Amino acid sequence: MLASHVVGDRVNPIFNGITSALLLRCGWTLFQAARALQQTTLTTAIYWALGGWFLWLTTWGAIHWGPDLSRGMQDQLWYWTAVISVVPPIAVLGAKRPGYGAWNAFVLVPLVLVLGWPALTVWTLRGPGRLQVETPALVGFVLALVMGYGNYLSTRLALPAMLCVVAVLSVLTRFVPDSWHPELLTPELTGVAAALCWTAGCLLGEFLTRRARPLPAGPNRVWSEFREAFGIVWAKRCLDRINIEFADRERWPAQLGPFGLEWSTPDVSPEDQLRANERLEYALHWMLRRFVDPPWIESRLHDAATEGHAVPAPDTQSTPARS
Repeated sequence: MLASHVVGDRVNPIFNGITSALLLRCGWTLFQAARALQQTTLTTAIYWALGGWFLWLTTWGAIHWGPDLSRGMQDQLWYWTAVISVVPPIAVLGAKRPGYGAWNAFVLVPLVLVLGWPALTVWTLRGPGRLQVETPALVGFVLALVMGYGNYLSTRLALPAMLCVVAVLSVLTRFVPDSWHPELLTPELTGVAAALCWTAGCLLGEFLTRRARPLPAGPNRVWSEFREAFGIVWAKRCLDRINIEFADRERWPAQLGPFGLEWSTPDVSPEDQLRANERLEYALHWMLRRFVDPPWIESRLHDAATEGHAVPAPDTQSTPARS
């Protein structure tokens, strides 16, 4: 179906216009996300995502709206778009205070240079030559995609994350040896498929996030929204520490699970439930301070009816000695 929209090095003007409009719409989605994440350590990730969006838009516009570019220059645009698209979810893996600024300087920037090295080596005095990516570089891309986007596999963003992975892999098929893919997969066709997958992932992520009904205000809502935003890697680490340093030590009648408190028996008294929820509220303040600002937690703990409710005072006898 996509092949019918590809004509030589260009795509059908109507199809081109629709794709361009969708890419522009993705920019609004990411700017809205940047505003929503200002009270978290995910700002670095969203800024990289905005950089990736700018490259998707620039690449599509330069190739399909601008003057004819050499194949080498087209390769450069697509390749750097793929490189930067890998970075945002890797930024999430380092989004913890203190140190998320250092993660950007010592992990993300070197990652861009390592993955981008094949594109740098083909530049000559006459401009960029044709780009072909060797197997080690492809393996590096795949590992980075699995580590980054795989972090969201059991969240509501699982399908959008997989669409972004398909988009990056579609771009990379442009640079593998011709014998690796069928003749039908021309560079033009894979570029169209990549752009559509990336826009679909971005817009679907916005739709699923808006469509999700938030839980009632309380610690379970804080935990749920933290897990959805930061993914399963950070959620698992925080979950284990809260269960070991709070639930087990204080003998709660529950354990923190992926979706909130899981009660040990169905007949837990209301007093014990209230106490466990109060201690979970304190534990979340204690644990998540490295990822989000206090107002982010408070806005999810208390609705208008309970606004002003104080956080339980720290119990010095049960507060962990280490953070």
